[in-house]
Order: sequence, then structure tokens, then C-alpha cells
Amino acid sequence: MLVVVLVVVVVGAIGLLGVSALNVFGAEPGPGVSYDPDNPRPQGARALAQIVDEHSGDLRQARGLDEFTDAPRPGSNTTVVVSSVGAFNPGTAQQFLDRVSEAHRVILIAPQDYALSLLGLPVRLEFGGAPTGVPARCTTGEIAPDDTITGGTLGYSTSAPGTTSCFTTGAASNVLYLPAAAGRPEIVVVSGDMLLNENLALRDNAGVTTRLFANADDILWYVPFVTDEVPSENEESDVPAAIGPLIVLAAFAVLALMLWRGRRFGALVTEPLPAVVKAIETTQARGRMYHKARADARSAAALRIHTLASLASYLGLPYDAGKATDELAIPGWESMVAHEETADPAVHAIITTVVSVTGQDLARVRALLAGPLPTTDTGLVLFTSELTALDKEVRQTP
Repeated sequence: MLVVVLVVVVVGAIGLLGVSALNVFGAEPGPGVSYDPDNPRPQGARALAQIVDEHSGDLRQARGLDEFTDAPRPGSNTTVVVSSVGAFNPGTAQQFLDRVSEAHRVILIAPQDYALSLLGLPVRLEFGGAPTGVPARCTTGEIAPDDTITGGTLGYSTSAPGTTSCFTTGAASNVLYLPAAAGRPEIVVVSGDMLLNENLALRDNAGVTTRLFANADDILWYVPFVTDEVPSENEESDVPAAIGPLIVLAAFAVLALMLWRGRRFGALVTEPLPAVVKAIETTQARGRMYHKARADARSAAALRIHTLASLASYLGLPYDAGKATDELAIPGWESMVAHEETADPAVHAIITTVVSVTGQDLARVRALLAGPLPTTDTGLVLFTSELTALDKEVRQTP
């Protein structure tokens, strides 16, 4: 009887831990995420959401895939707005396209190349826009030729027929209209700078965004989560479906056996350790080892990986830090990688988001997070201080 009671207690504890883990890892993005309709900070979009709600029939929010699929399917009188587009993965992107196929319009806020590719859109991210007043140079139902908005350092271009490009500087357009196609509604790609709380009152930003967003009776603002997961149609699990319950059953059996046959221990006995090594001593020893081996580039790469992982976690973007760390162990890594620019699309998504959040120079941010690594002691010290400063600026900490 005692064994049964103990097993029930252990199972209950495991269940509580599982619920806690789901609450932590499935939580919605914090209030610091750019373009979030509930973010009141300068980089948020709460002001736009309130204005659109006042000028349209109804503004609803759907946070995460579950709320989006539980909401009524968007119809011909619904405009779907998507921020945090970088949280899409192949499964969720396909489900999103299937669900909005009959919508009036879909507006994508500051999507990256990876997200545009997942959604099958013939649009490219362009650098080199002007963060100043940009005239419309186009005419649509919502945009007049004399409208002027706050441009950004990023924009979009396309060669697809029938598209309309507005507020263009060079090859970078701040607004792109993609006409409806088979199984897909009209898509509007927006660079995002004119939507921010800090920019909405400048120039014609408020008027253009209100007309662009509130042109339907029903507005659904969708904020996808990185934790959303839907298996792709051709994705098959290599693990049998019964393996999970069998593992749980085996764990319970082992616990019950341990409680039944396990030894009863007495009071804990302290035992002096042969030596105590302070953490600062091990850190200094590792630093001397790197210095002696002249592994400045490898040290800088480790610092960069740590910073990228920290920024990706804070901004809600995907980044595989484990894979990048494993690459450091490849023989001849310095000669192959240290002097080249990183080509990982996840890293470039982080770079563009950091530029949007901080307003820093794109070339400086790209050099820090994707450019060649320093190979001298002096360069490593300067590189470390600049990474630290960039991380603090993104998080808005002193």
C-alpha cells in the first residue's frame, strides 16, 4: 500500500513539472518584441493597433498557432496582419497559407528572406533604403502620390508581374502589393519602420497605415510563436508511436522497484575535498591557454555564438547555437571560416532585426555578428567590448 501511495505522489510531481515546463517554453513573446500590437515601447505597434481598432469594424488578436486556428477562418471581409513573421517554420507557414486562402488581404510586417521563401512569395529583402522621408511614387486605393513616410534601411523588391511598389529608394521599396493568385489572397509586404510607436506621428505614417490596415470590416492580427510546431505533410516520425508510453511505463516500474528494494540511507556525512579550485582561477588558466595557442579567432567565435544565441532568444528568432559550437571543433577551422563572412540565413535574420530595433548602422552590426573574426589580442578585446555594448543596446539595459 505504501508503495502505491509513493508512486502516485511521484507521478503527480512529474505531471506538475511537465505543466510548468509547458508554461515556460510555450509562453508568448514578452513586451519587448518589435511590431507587437501590445508593445508600448518605441519599437512596438500598440499605437497602430489602437488606431486601427478605432477605424475598423473589429480588431482581434491571435497569439500562437492554437488561437489562430481556433479563431473563425478569415473570409473575404477580413484583413490578416502578421508580425513576428520570423517565427514561421515549414509546417506553420503552410497551415497559415491554407487558412488565409479566402481572406481579403494579408499584411506581412518586416518579413525576412527565410519567411518569404517559406510562404512562397517572389520577394527579396533589399538593403540600402534611406531612413528619411520617402515619397510614394505610386497610386493605390490607400496611397496617394504625395504621401510621404518614414523609410528604413531595409526594403523589398520583386520581379513578379502585376505588383505595385511604393515608397521606393533605389531597389528597396517600403510597401509591396502582390496581387491575389490561385489559392492566395492579395499580399502586402511592409518594411515596418513607419508602423512603430516612435514613428507613427511623423510625416504621413499614421494616415497611410490606417488606410492600409483598416480597409476591411474585420482585422485579425496574428502573432506566431517560435514554439509553434506542425509536422509537414511529407514528414514522418522515425520513432514508433508506442515508444513514449513504453518509456513512461518503464520509468514508473523502475521507480516502484527502487522504492521497494532501495536501501534506507542514514544522515548525510560531510567529507573534506582534497582541493578547492576557485572559478576565477580556472577562467584565468583557460585564458592563458588560448593566449599561448594564439586562438584569438576561436575565442572571438565562441563569444559571437553566445551573443547571437542571447539576441535570438530575446527577439524571438530561431538560431542553432549547438551546431555553430560544434563547427569550432573542425580541424583547420581558422583557415576556412575565421576570415569569411557568415552565410547562415538565421544570423542575417538576427542582424536585420537588431538594426530595426537599435537603428544602428547595418554595416557595423553585420561586421560584429557575421563578418571576419579578429586574430589579434587587441582586436579580440575591442571585439568583446563592442559585442557587449550591442547586446545591452538591444535589451535597453545600462
